[in-house]
Amino acid sequence: MTLNFTDYPVIDNHCHTLDPKKAILDSASLVREFYHGMKDIPKRGIHPWRWEASEALQQHLPNLGVVQTMIFQLSKLLGCAPELDAVVAARNYHTARSFSAYAKLLYKDAGIVGTVLDSGLPPNDPLFNLIPGKVMRLFQMSTVIRQLLPNSTSYRELLHSYQERLDQAVRQHGFIGVKAHVAEEVGFGVESCTFNENQFVTAKAGDVETYKKLYLAIFTETLQQCQDLQIPMHLHTGITGGLWNGAIANADPFRIIPLLRRPEFIQTRVVLLHGAYPWIQHASMVAHALPHVWVDLSWTTPWSALRLVESWRDAIGVMPLSKLMIGSGGHGTPEIAWLSAKTTKIALQHVLENNVKLGLLNSKMAEQIGKMILHNNAARLYDL
Repeated sequence: MTLNFTDYPVIDNHCHTLDPKKAILDSASLVREFYHGMKDIPKRGIHPWRWEASEALQQHLPNLGVVQTMIFQLSKLLGCAPELDAVVAARNYHTARSFSAYAKLLYKDAGIVGTVLDSGLPPNDPLFNLIPGKVMRLFQMSTVIRQLLPNSTSYRELLHSYQERLDQAVRQHGFIGVKAHVAEEVGFGVESCTFNENQFVTAKAGDVETYKKLYLAIFTETLQQCQDLQIPMHLHTGITGGLWNGAIANADPFRIIPLLRRPEFIQTRVVLLHGAYPWIQHASMVAHALPHVWVDLSWTTPWSALRLVESWRDAIGVMPLSKLMIGSGGHGTPEIAWLSAKTTKIALQHVLENNVKLGLLNSKMAEQIGKMILHNNAARLYDL
């Protein structure tokens, strides 16, 4: 039996909003949507991610593996030559008529029926209507802390306001999880800590080290609240191209095991986002070792496009396959989520068929595993 996941439905476990300002893009702009590294023309006071790219750098970006894959796959869908300018002209032909219809075209082609959205926009923002299918929201821990901190007069007040906001988001607006950035804000390898009112003034004034303690204290409180609300905690893990202050190695999920294995947190479901790229095997082992830890391969798919087969082999190595999900990390333009679903289906078909040929699985088992990863695991996690 030859596996074929083309028509299987997909739930994208991690994505961001689409941006109608990016309906019409030139070739260089579409390519930059797939580049998360630094630009090389510095501008004072501007984050390096928003610097301009030199002509030399712009010559390299179209040669990213993910861009080459996008060009070929999109040319087949849009019926044009597999060349960047031809693909851009074809997609702009569609988006000029309707950006929303173009997104629907791509999502239907990839089979994406649901999206877990990481966005700080208010509930019912019209931008959510651009994403086809069922949209599920994550509560952004970092964003809410920074919103509440300036007007809070004490740690107790801040924590109370934060917990009320989270409770309201889940119970009134249907949010299905929390997104936290412990790796970037604090660094994995930390233990839970207590935070007192004397430290609050210093943290509010901008002291970096004290703010880390504040963030960690609220994070551990949130892990407990997630149990009460019966929602998972989503953790950024690994490196997705953007740089932050601190050691990149602090995003290795091995380093957060001492915290997550504490008895008081063992009932909180935790999703390791991005497969902890490049530590995919580490993420798989953490999900093997800790019963409440799940993994998604957002960003890894589609960005490791020409190595996706190896990425999925690493992911399925030791973890329960009932806790593994697909995601994209898409943003701005619908091509990212579409490409993630398309290439994941190709990679999973190859990986699972190979296991059947080796005699490790039969075809029925392989097909069921594919269905779980593409859709059913996420549907179960979010009670869909």
